[in-house]
Amino acid sequence: MYIRYIILLIICLQSNGLLHAQVVISGRVVDSLGRPIGNASVTYKEIGSPAVKGYTMTKPDGSFRLTSNTTNADSIELAVSHLTYRTWRAIIANNAADHAIKLEASYTELAEVDVAPFPIYKRRDTISYVVDAFTSRQDRVIGDIIQKLPGIEVVNGRIYYQGKPIQKYMVNNLDLMEGRYGMINNNLPADAVKNVQIVENDQPIKVLDSVVASDRASLNLELKNPVTTTGTGRVGAGALPALWDVNFTPMVFGKTFQLLASGQTNNTGNDAAKTLQPFYTGGQLFHAATGNTPGPSYLSVRDVTSPGFDEAKWLDNRLFLISANALQKLSSGLEVKGNIAFYNDRRQRRGYTATNVFAPDQQILLTEAVDNRYRLNDLTVGLLLEKNEKQVYLRNKLNYHSRWNRDRGALRLNTANDISQNRTYDDFSLLNNLSLARFIGKQLITIQSDVEIMQTPQHLVVQPGQLLEALNNGEPYERMRQRIDYRSLRTENELSFVRRIGWLSVTPSLMVNYRSSTLKTGITTTVDGEANDLGAGYWNDMVASRGQLAMGFRLNYERGNWKLSGNLPYSLHLFDVEQQGERPLRHVTRNTFNPEASVRYALSSRQELGITSSYGRQFEEMNNFYNAYIASTYRSLLRYSARLLSNQGVSTAVSYNFNHTLKGIFANASYNYANRIQDYLFQTSIDSLAQSVISIANRSGRNTMHRLSAGYGHFFAHSKTVVKLQANAGLGQADYLLNGVMAKRKSRSWDGSFEVVNSKWHFLGFSYKLVHGYGKTLLAMGESNTVVYQNHFLQASTHIGDRHSFAVQNAYYLNNIEGIRPQYFVDCSYTYHLKKWKTDIVLNAQNLLDNSRYTQQFSSDYQLVETYFELRPRQFVVSTRFRF
Repeated sequence: MYIRYIILLIICLQSNGLLHAQVVISGRVVDSLGRPIGNASVTYKEIGSPAVKGYTMTKPDGSFRLTSNTTNADSIELAVSHLTYRTWRAIIANNAADHAIKLEASYTELAEVDVAPFPIYKRRDTISYVVDAFTSRQDRVIGDIIQKLPGIEVVNGRIYYQGKPIQKYMVNNLDLMEGRYGMINNNLPADAVKNVQIVENDQPIKVLDSVVASDRASLNLELKNPVTTTGTGRVGAGALPALWDVNFTPMVFGKTFQLLASGQTNNTGNDAAKTLQPFYTGGQLFHAATGNTPGPSYLSVRDVTSPGFDEAKWLDNRLFLISANALQKLSSGLEVKGNIAFYNDRRQRRGYTATNVFAPDQQILLTEAVDNRYRLNDLTVGLLLEKNEKQVYLRNKLNYHSRWNRDRGALRLNTANDISQNRTYDDFSLLNNLSLARFIGKQLITIQSDVEIMQTPQHLVVQPGQLLEALNNGEPYERMRQRIDYRSLRTENELSFVRRIGWLSVTPSLMVNYRSSTLKTGITTTVDGEANDLGAGYWNDMVASRGQLAMGFRLNYERGNWKLSGNLPYSLHLFDVEQQGERPLRHVTRNTFNPEASVRYALSSRQELGITSSYGRQFEEMNNFYNAYIASTYRSLLRYSARLLSNQGVSTAVSYNFNHTLKGIFANASYNYANRIQDYLFQTSIDSLAQSVISIANRSGRNTMHRLSAGYGHFFAHSKTVVKLQANAGLGQADYLLNGVMAKRKSRSWDGSFEVVNSKWHFLGFSYKLVHGYGKTLLAMGESNTVVYQNHFLQASTHIGDRHSFAVQNAYYLNNIEGIRPQYFVDCSYTYHLKKWKTDIVLNAQNLLDNSRYTQQFSSDYQLVETYFELRPRQFVVSTRFRF
């Protein structure tokens, strides 16, 4: 008898599961007079698919019932047709509902009536934003649209979806720029794009698609035409002072060939070089592929912290930039990509810094007036071969990157002492990255290999000489010169085997890594016209190497709503260091075990919960493994102890994502916790002139962090309005050592933003954003610093007819710095449209109130810094803006 009940219970549970997997759509079809229509055909299909998924006929009373088995889409396309009526079509929510459908009579030719799609809709894992639904008249490039979209944020040029950076940026499903998508974002005309698509849980490497689950999103721009030849141009000139702004960026996007070229120059504060910044490198198999490693910068001229707002208001630049990028996809499926980019930028920066240093036995006030000149040069050349198919993946990228910078600093210390600083920094890097994956039977074999060579020479000259006690027995001298030559070789190699067993994939792997570096430094002082190379304690001649043999065991499980992954890597490290003929480390071995795991659970088709956690021990890089002095600035000396440094800790993150595409709602929340213990502390010794010597003490320290973040975006279709909310809160604590006294730096902060963008009216558009934040830091000797700020941004534009547009941008900055008034900025522009030639003539006026400086305040472990930064003066620019 019990067996009978158990069988009955199982049948009920299975029936319940089947019922939940189906959606019943019902309704009634009538004509314009309300009379029922029988024998009408009712069908449904997935959006964008030609295949009919379900079919029924209306009864004589016009009623119908249709079962939808589509479970991976929020919406479907429903169609009702009859021989004597016009076909009715609409995109409806994929939910159980009753529909009243009215057909119009048609006695001549059958015609289809297509209902416009929702502004946001989802098909499988792809969310599509219809560009026209978010476009207002002042929008010109696709970046203007992307930054409005709910669920998407753009921070310093980087695109985030639901709080995480995107892993791919494609145009017509091809990735031309390999992470340097700022060039497309800022130059592709918005009216060339049909949809902005977000592909959730995208696995860009096809051989891994059924093997390794992904929680990252990719962005694709679906263009209106299969082959698009377009681009933007701008020629402008202005005054106060003499100004220019030129940009020619043509581009071609096809299914097998893509090209983007750009030539730009300006001195208006537009840092176009940022559009060349790679936000991802691509080609990752089981760990992210690396780009060219920036060489370590040991030296710097004294600078003033730049303001944290629109660069065009403060950046004093003279930029020249060229870039060319091409992609050709061959019939074999092989993609060939090439790119070259170069820019030269001359910058000037002026400001004033007042620094309060809180040492255990004294408080020091230091003032520095800064007038710096920078000359930046940057060259990148790359060639990439890639084949991405279901059975094989091949990618080889060869990339050369070089920088050669010259900095000149004029500084007045404590309003009396003039100091000259000159720094040179050269950095050359050649990197080859290979990734290969291929199925042999049911076994997937992957290989990943990176090889990089790098050289970074640099110099710092200070006149008159500083750091008298440390460098010249307390006596004045004319000149100090610090020279550094750093070189390194790095290779990282991994072999793995992937096997799918039911719902589980197992991946054992073997890694062999090696890194070596040399560091040669020396200090020369000039006394009474005679140059002297300082001896022991002031020059380094270090050779360091680090080998690693690692074994990993990855597990991935995916079934139903669950996605689990884990990694159990064990590493054996081998260290060798030779410093000035001695061997402080000789074949020293260490081992590490750094497990990590993640769990993701889909609460529904719209909600997902994720948890990740990791524990491990890391060893610090070897390029700071020296024990003789390096003069890093005019008033700072560095000397680190020659021993192996390490830290260990745990980190955990919890995330929640929600999206309801039919209602245009996107939300995310996350909590992050990290707790790290290091077996060393940086020790800072400060004298009465605020000159410092930084070394490493053999004392352990702890660093903890809690951070909570949340975001919400909502698109109101009837009013074409996007509302966004962001909130962050943080709590942290870190140990430090100052003049031999142990202290803790405690901080807490929170910030939030509210933004609304409206595009409803043809003649008027506006946006408003509020940013509010609070931060408090507890410094040494019980001192504390509290910073409260509130920023308001209002932009409004009005359009008169088809030819005239006016726009005004307002920015209001408020903080709690004593004696500092709120700062208000106003920018205006007038645009005359020539639609026939796709050209605009623009008059732009910036900083109409002629604000001359910006004040801000921040703190570090033991000091409170207040800076005054000189801004760009009021300026006027007339430009012609056009499309190719």
